[in-house]
This record gives sequence, structure tokens and C-alpha cells, in this order.
Amino acid sequence: MDEELPPNPRDDEKAFVGPIMINFSIPFINIDTVKLSDEDLNIAQLPQLLKLSNVKKVLWKYKAKIIGVDGSEILAEGEDNIKEPFIVLTPLEINAIPWSFTKIDEKALINLVKDLIPCNEGDGYFNPSPWERKALIEERWYYFRPGEITGNLNIRTQGYELAGYKIESNFYNPKFYFLNPFYIEESRYPISASSFVSLQSDSALSIISSDPFNMKFNLGKIEIESERPVYIIKSRRWNEIKPARISWDLKNDIIRLDCKPKYNVIIYKIEPSSVIPLYFDYKNGELSLILENFSDDDIISTLIFSGRIESVKADGEELITEFDRVRIPIRRWGIKNVRIKIRRLIEPYLKRKIIA
Repeated sequence: MDEELPPNPRDDEKAFVGPIMINFSIPFINIDTVKLSDEDLNIAQLPQLLKLSNVKKVLWKYKAKIIGVDGSEILAEGEDNIKEPFIVLTPLEINAIPWSFTKIDEKALINLVKDLIPCNEGDGYFNPSPWERKALIEERWYYFRPGEITGNLNIRTQGYELAGYKIESNFYNPKFYFLNPFYIEESRYPISASSFVSLQSDSALSIISSDPFNMKFNLGKIEIESERPVYIIKSRRWNEIKPARISWDLKNDIIRLDCKPKYNVIIYKIEPSSVIPLYFDYKNGELSLILENFSDDDIISTLIFSGRIESVKADGEELITEFDRVRIPIRRWGIKNVRIKIRRLIEPYLKRKIIA
């Protein structure tokens, strides 16, 4: 799989000794040796992340087979003399590990748009989210379709409510759902910091930002400390509003570019809603993606483009394409490295993609 990973500017970092915690960059660093602490084993996705980093040697205080939430396994050498390794399930303890989605490279996405869509003089707006979203632009909220490129801001919508520093709820002992590195964790105990926290009782209250914020909870009272805007959304069930996607949206603004599109189209779309892009890069007709399935179910993800797909590889495996789309199997909580060669559609086909 090494040749299929995007170019990595940090390949000179060959070893981690001591707590690695959230030192997993995207694209993933190639690491020779890792020495784990107990604290590292609180990362639910640790085995998969180590595999993606092509780790050759894993050390811990005990010999162990470490199994992650997605089913990935990795063997650790120990300082002990036991014959049979311990079976370790991550996480050892459920803790809040402050983590947020990576901001996508806007220049790469602008190059993709300009290669796929003819431009006229003027400005355009591009939604980098491969799903529909709300976006705050010049103090007004607008609705955007998945991956939409448009020359007009004409669909106004109701935005999210800004959360205050103190919030009153009547929840005595809710469940807490929050974003940890590459995983959505559940806890029966209040957590201290995350990019989103959803409290689920007979109804749900979700508190969401682009970056981790500090939170205190006591007898229904919620206190928030944050340097970024934090929004609050009420719903019946916490997962109905897809808080991870909203946190991704808040991290990645609508892109304004010097290109008034000849046609309003959807550049790309990803289904189902559990699939979130962790990384985008685009050069010379090739799109590199790292996708994660944020759900407990194995899925087949569909990627749809306003472009002609020439070839696709996922983790080095060639996939069958269907002209403008490809289906990619991803296991539960699985992370996929995808490379797509794509080119502009001829005008008659591109016109079929026009949205009102």
C-alpha cells in the first residue's frame, strides 16, 4: 500500500517514543518504531492508525495483540517474559482526546473545479462538503447542495444558534457522544473537551465547533470555554443532525474563487452520510482522497463526480468504475486511501449535470 499513499512531507520522522496520542498527521507518517504508553491505548483507532503509518515495530510494557474498534489487529513486543500475548481491546479507558478534522487544501480543490468546469469572468462559490450544508457568508446563512459550484448566493436559510458560555438543560444523567481521533465515543460520564459533544436523554442537545472546546457539566448546567464560535442544536436523537459533518463544515468554509461557472453543477458527492473525507489533494488530473466510514456498519460508499472517471485505486486495489461514479467498500470505522484519475466531461454530458 506504500506507493498508494499521498506524498508525505514528514517521512523523516521514523520513530515515536513516549505518548504518541494524536501525533497522527494526514497524510499518515511512515514510522519505523513506536513505543506505546497506556495512555496511547485510549485511542480507539490505534491499531488501524499504526497500520496506516506502516509501523514495523510496536513496543509496550507487555507482549500483546491489540485489537481496535474496526477489527484491526497489531502485535506489540513486551518487556515481560510471558509466552502468550495479552489480548487488549482499545480503548483501555474512554477519555476525551482533543482532536478536530483537518482543514482541506483549498488550492487543490480550486484546481479540481477549474479543470472540470468551464469558467467565465467573475466570482464563484464552491461548497467543499460532499453533502448539503448551511454556511455563514457575510453574516447571512445560505444553503448549498453537495459539492456545489455556483455564481449566485440566492438560497437563504435559517442558521445554527450560537451557544452561550452557560447553557441550562434539564438532563440529569445523559449519555455523552463526542469526537475523539478518528472515532465517535460514547460515555455515561461528562467529558472535558471535544470538537462536538452531543448529550442524549429523552431528547438531544448537540454543542458543535470547528475545534475542541472545554466543557463542564453539573446537574444539567453546561459551561463552555472556546476561542471559536460554538453552536447549539436541539434534536430528537443526537445522530439525526450528523454533528461530525457539521464540525467538518465549520472547519472548511465555502470557497470563493475567481471563476464564475458556466454551469451550476455538483462537482462531487459522497454517499452514505457516514463517510467523511479526511484529506483531499489534486494534481494533474489525479485526485487523492482519504475517506473514513464513521459508523458501526460495513458500507459500500458511492462517489459521484461531474467528470469522467478513468480509473480508481483504493488501498492499491483497482476498482470498477461506472463512467462518472465509483463504489468503494469500507468496513466499519475503516479508513481508505483512494486515488482517482478524472477528466472533464464533454459539453453535452456536462449540461446534464446542471442544477437549478
